[in-house]
Amino acid sequence: MKILRNSLIVVAILSIGGYYLVEKVLPYVGIKPMRRTAADMNWALPKGLNPDSYALKTQKISLFTPDSIQLCALLVSAYRDTPLATIVLIHGISGCKETQLERAQVLAEAGYASLLLDLRAHGESEGVYCTFGVKEKNDLRVVADTLERRFPKQKLGIWGASLGGAVALQAMEVEPRYQIGIIESTFDEYEKVAMEYGAQWLFGLRSAWLTAHILEKSGEIAHFDPEMAMPVAAARQIERPVLFIHGDRDARIPMSFGKNNFEVCPAPTKKWYRVHGGGHNNLWRKEYEALKRETVGFLQQHLTP
Repeated sequence: MKILRNSLIVVAILSIGGYYLVEKVLPYVGIKPMRRTAADMNWALPKGLNPDSYALKTQKISLFTPDSIQLCALLVSAYRDTPLATIVLIHGISGCKETQLERAQVLAEAGYASLLLDLRAHGESEGVYCTFGVKEKNDLRVVADTLERRFPKQKLGIWGASLGGAVALQAMEVEPRYQIGIIESTFDEYEKVAMEYGAQWLFGLRSAWLTAHILEKSGEIAHFDPEMAMPVAAARQIERPVLFIHGDRDARIPMSFGKNNFEVCPAPTKKWYRVHGGGHNNLWRKEYEALKRETVGFLQQHLTP
């Protein structure tokens, strides 16, 4: 009887713990990312996250989303008086705008200005919840409005990595002013990537039913429909030039997810670039010079007057 009683107690504890994890913890994991600023992520780049280390001239600006959330951004000047274009740079989940300084320097050297954006619920921007592009794509329309007012007639492009790539694809679908896109290491469907990340919490378990249940709860909390976070659906509508980049050893977002976006995109000038041996966050450490040539060359070919 004692063994049975103890077993029932263990089962009860595990059941309560499992319920709490599924109902009260996991629904917040994706939509409420850890908020990090430059001070928290100074380790992310070899030269740190101070613009001075990259010889960049920057200006901090703020803008307001359609639902009145204040976003923070850095305008970065090109290394020339008249920029060839302005490229909006978007970080990954739990990142911040300063993690894009290395890419901003690449652009500045090539003659392009850039805008480094803190997505809602990230960095110094306001907002509590991340919606994986559903609301963020409209935030990027405000970014385009802001840049158009400041720099009339200047061409715009967009460049995002991981979550930023998913947002960039969805923004390109609804905002034609982004004339070119560079998409790194991103997913095709939110539910699929949520299952991959969820497996890290559930000891490798991948359950479609459990993932759908958790995402339904996430949507209720953050007031969005997770099924609308579909970069692959956006990619099907984009006929402007897009460069897709992915590492073939990405353990967080499998390369097949990114390849799906590339394959459905009807753009005649799209391009796929595979980083051999590349993981999720080390592509530029793996092939810095090659990626610099690819990205700048793509911009020069399709965006530069």
